[in-house]
Amino acid sequence: MDLDLSDYEEVVENEPAEMYIRIAELNNLNDIPDLKKEIYNGNMLLVDISLIKQDKFNLDRAIKELKQVVEDTHGDIAGIGEDQIILAPMGVRINRSKIIGAKK
Repeated sequence: MDLDLSDYEEVVENEPAEMYIRIAELNNLNDIPDLKKEIYNGNMLLVDISLIKQDKFNLDRAIKELKQVVEDTHGDIAGIGEDQIILAPMGVRINRSKIIGAKK
Protein backbone atom coordinates (compact mmCIF):
# COMPACT_ATOMS: atom_id res chain seq x y z
CA MET A 1 0.00 0.00 0.00
CA ASP A 2 1.37 3.38 -1.00
CA LEU A 3 0.44 6.32 1.22
CA ASP A 4 0.21 9.66 -0.58
CA LEU A 5 0.17 12.65 1.75
CA SER A 6 1.04 15.26 -0.88
CA ASP A 7 -2.38 16.92 -0.55
CA TYR A 8 -1.55 17.79 3.06
CA GLU A 9 2.01 19.05 2.56
CA GLU A 10 0.97 22.44 1.18
CA VAL A 11 -1.35 23.10 4.11
CA VAL A 12 1.27 22.46 6.79
CA GLU A 13 4.44 23.53 4.98
CA ASN A 14 3.90 27.28 5.34
CA GLU A 15 2.96 27.22 9.02
CA PRO A 16 5.79 28.07 11.46
CA ALA A 17 6.68 25.59 14.18
CA GLU A 18 8.76 25.58 17.35
CA MET A 19 10.36 22.26 16.39
CA TYR A 20 10.72 20.36 13.14
CA ILE A 21 11.28 16.66 12.62
CA ARG A 22 14.02 16.48 10.02
CA ILE A 23 14.86 13.41 7.93
CA ALA A 24 18.57 12.88 7.27
CA GLU A 25 21.11 10.42 5.91
CA LEU A 26 24.46 9.96 7.60
CA ASN A 27 26.76 8.96 4.75
CA ASN A 28 30.11 9.98 6.26
CA LEU A 29 31.63 12.10 9.00
CA ASN A 30 31.28 15.25 6.89
CA ASP A 31 27.52 15.11 7.55
CA ILE A 32 27.95 15.45 11.34
CA PRO A 33 28.15 19.29 11.52
CA ASP A 34 24.80 19.68 9.75
CA LEU A 35 23.16 17.16 12.08
CA LYS A 36 24.63 18.90 15.14
CA LYS A 37 23.30 22.24 13.89
CA GLU A 38 19.78 20.83 13.65
CA ILE A 39 19.89 19.54 17.23
CA TYR A 40 21.31 22.82 18.54
CA ASN A 41 18.45 24.57 16.70
CA GLY A 42 15.97 22.44 18.67
CA ASN A 43 14.89 20.09 15.91
CA MET A 44 14.35 16.34 16.08
CA LEU A 45 16.22 14.12 13.60
CA LEU A 46 15.37 10.77 12.09
CA VAL A 47 18.70 9.62 10.63
CA ASP A 48 19.37 6.78 8.19
CA ILE A 49 22.75 5.27 9.13
CA SER A 50 22.72 2.38 6.64
CA LEU A 51 25.56 3.76 4.48
CA ILE A 52 27.97 4.68 7.27
CA LYS A 53 27.37 1.30 8.96
CA GLN A 54 29.68 -0.23 6.38
CA ASP A 55 32.62 1.47 8.13
CA LYS A 56 32.53 0.46 11.82
CA PHE A 57 35.21 2.99 12.83
CA ASN A 58 33.34 5.94 11.29
CA LEU A 59 29.99 4.69 12.59
CA ASP A 60 31.33 4.49 16.15
CA ARG A 61 32.90 7.94 15.87
CA ALA A 62 29.71 9.46 14.44
CA ILE A 63 27.50 7.93 17.13
CA LYS A 64 29.91 9.12 19.83
CA GLU A 65 29.76 12.70 18.48
CA LEU A 66 25.96 12.63 18.20
CA LYS A 67 25.62 11.24 21.74
CA GLN A 68 27.79 14.11 22.96
CA VAL A 69 25.54 16.66 21.25
CA VAL A 70 22.35 15.29 22.80
CA GLU A 71 24.10 15.13 26.17
CA ASP A 72 25.23 18.77 25.82
CA THR A 73 21.71 19.87 24.89
CA HIS A 74 19.96 17.60 27.43
CA GLY A 75 18.31 15.74 24.56
CA ASP A 76 18.01 12.03 23.82
CA ILE A 77 19.15 9.48 21.24
CA ALA A 78 17.91 5.98 20.41
CA GLY A 79 18.16 3.36 17.71
CA ILE A 80 15.17 2.46 15.57
CA GLY A 81 15.74 -0.93 14.02
CA GLU A 82 19.09 -1.65 12.41
CA ASP A 83 19.45 1.34 10.10
CA GLN A 84 17.98 4.38 11.83
CA ILE A 85 18.55 6.51 14.88
CA ILE A 86 16.42 9.26 16.33
CA LEU A 87 17.87 12.33 18.02
CA ALA A 88 15.64 14.47 20.20
CA PRO A 89 16.35 18.00 21.40
CA MET A 90 16.05 19.37 24.92
CA GLY A 91 12.67 18.75 26.51
CA VAL A 92 11.94 15.61 24.49
CA ARG A 93 12.52 12.11 25.82
CA ILE A 94 12.33 8.95 23.74
CA ASN A 95 10.21 6.23 25.30
CA ARG A 96 11.84 3.00 24.19
CA SER A 97 8.78 0.84 24.94
CA LYS A 98 6.76 -0.11 21.88
CA ILE A 99 3.06 0.70 21.97
CA ILE A 100 2.13 -2.08 19.55
CA GLY A 101 4.14 -5.17 18.73
CA ALA A 102 6.18 -5.22 21.92
CA LYS A 103 7.40 -8.57 23.18
CA LYS A 104 5.59 -9.65 26.32
